[in-house]
Amino acid sequence: MKIIFHEYQLNYRGTSAAIFDYARYNQTLLNNESIILYNRTNPNNFSSAIDHFKANFNVIGYESTEDLEKIVSHEKADVFYAIKSGEKDGIEVSNCKTCIHTVFKNYEPHGDVYAYVSEWLSEVMTQGKSPYVPHIVNLPEHSGDLRKELNIPKDAIVFGRHGGADTFDIGFVTQTIAKLARKRKDLYFIFLGTNPFVKKSFFRPYNNIIFLPPNINVEYKVKFINTCDAYIHARRRGETFGLAIGEFSIKNKPIITWSESEEKSHLNILGDKAILYKTKDELYSLLQNFIPNPHCNWDCYSDLFSPKRVMDKFNKVFMEH
Repeated sequence: MKIIFHEYQLNYRGTSAAIFDYARYNQTLLNNESIILYNRTNPNNFSSAIDHFKANFNVIGYESTEDLEKIVSHEKADVFYAIKSGEKDGIEVSNCKTCIHTVFKNYEPHGDVYAYVSEWLSEVMTQGKSPYVPHIVNLPEHSGDLRKELNIPKDAIVFGRHGGADTFDIGFVTQTIAKLARKRKDLYFIFLGTNPFVKKSFFRPYNNIIFLPPNINVEYKVKFINTCDAYIHARRRGETFGLAIGEFSIKNKPIITWSESEEKSHLNILGDKAILYKTKDELYSLLQNFIPNPHCNWDCYSDLFSPKRVMDKFNKVFMEH
């Protein structure tokens, strides 16, 4: 069976990482053929991500939605899969089975299969009546970290975060980090692919707040995670799944997150292992008094979101439905 996987853009964000894993395990576990289709004119494309996909799959770029059915016909595809917001946006075809994988709080059924990206989202939008297929959470083993490279002492406590550039967006969190970083030089905050939120100067160098550019390399991501003692999450809207959270969790890192977000899939999955804050004062106290506990089992994702378990569900919902 030949499956076309459509993504609006190929970059370092969660949906691109998710579609890479679906396409990879579609081949290795389900024994199907995977083709990647993306809009080459999208300004959010990331050149190294495109190269990463091309090294592993047949990748096709298009410019207009009018090209989609032509590509399906030319490739003789059996299934057209699209991961997207869930709105009727013209990303669908009529000349083969179409599967829509919805990542936001929308309900505009179209295609042959319309599924959500988490159990929480299905429950919120359709009282659990719509199917869901979660993301795969899987990273390679690697013992290295970035402490030496970033000049972080071995005994420093490190809070880290990777994700969308503009989705670390709770104001009092960035203010608290800046305040605490000035007071506690033994605390480090490292951010991968996150817009800087402090202005560094001679008088306030903020040497213990480090911003790193996006990096598509999976080994580098694991080394980044290994550098950290905990993940600090501050996305105001929350998560309909939360892939970055899952990646830290499977590496046994505790997740520090805001309790009041509207989208709560990550909170449902983490359960009582989530380390929650509600206010600025609560966060300050939490970070100030944090003691790493690597011997505790913080992993909430490995069993539920392994490649085999997710692809079994992917096959049942999208291929067999």
